[in-house]
Amino acid sequence: MTLETNKYFDWLCLMLVNFMWATQVIVIKLIGDRLGPVAIAFVPMILSTLLFLPVLLYEGKRQGRAPQWQWQDAKHFLIAGLFGFFLLQFAYTLGAQRTLAANAAVITLSIPVLVAIAASIMLGEKLTSVRVVGFLLALAGVLMTSIPDLRSSQFGVRRYLVGDLLFLVACAASAFYNTYCKLLIDKKYTELEVLVYTSAVASMFSIPLFIWVEPLRWAEISRMNSGALGGVLELALVVYGASMLLFFSILKRLDVTQANLSSYALPFFMGLLAVLALKETLTPFVIIGGGIVLVSTLAVTVYENEILAWLAQRRFS
Repeated sequence: MTLETNKYFDWLCLMLVNFMWATQVIVIKLIGDRLGPVAIAFVPMILSTLLFLPVLLYEGKRQGRAPQWQWQDAKHFLIAGLFGFFLLQFAYTLGAQRTLAANAAVITLSIPVLVAIAASIMLGEKLTSVRVVGFLLALAGVLMTSIPDLRSSQFGVRRYLVGDLLFLVACAASAFYNTYCKLLIDKKYTELEVLVYTSAVASMFSIPLFIWVEPLRWAEISRMNSGALGGVLELALVVYGASMLLFFSILKRLDVTQANLSSYALPFFMGLLAVLALKETLTPFVIIGGGIVLVSTLAVTVYENEILAWLAQRRFS
């Protein structure tokens, strides 16, 4: 494939990743009240770790690659797993119990901005004029798709303050995790290594939660029907597994700032899935806003160099 074709492919992959992430909302509704919030957050992650660990060991043996368990390697996965993956899930779970879903949806819009800040500090990525304009356009588009959340949000209400702050911590942890994983990819760790080892760290730190915060009982799992069990498996294989492997693969070729801008497409895909699975209505604002997000992410992912070259030519002409 040509360089431009590769960029189109990466953009399509990013859209697929966000579509897979968007399925999480539908699946959690399917699971309903059969599991507590801690179990919903961490059981699929633990299951994903157990499912992908044998694949990692097999791939390592097939390629003659020793497990990355030495301290100089393990410390990276410990940092990413604890302060990224685990903190993200933990703060998200606590925050969801203490604030409105509309507040959480609006706060989540900060993630690409936080990623850009983290990437500039940790990776030295530059926030070009194309990326700034792309951010602003994408933000305008996602705000159009999030009008119901904006109308329902209640910021400044004291009883939601702790939950709002926890959600902001979750967003910061997400930004840190994505940026640190880009750092690990640049250090030539494989996608499977990054996924499995960071998930394993987060899984280990989640065990105390199942002992003291929300004890997990086998009876709760045994009462789940096949649809709910299938939902947990979908979260483990698709949301925590395949989508992350694909995202890490894209990080080999794109800056993390570019890649994370695509997360503004999430509300559009959530709305689309709600139409397909829950028979909800797709409003004109969601369609137009989604289109703006798709165009802005396309410009940043595929045409950034061409636009910057054109601007430079205009500046010196």
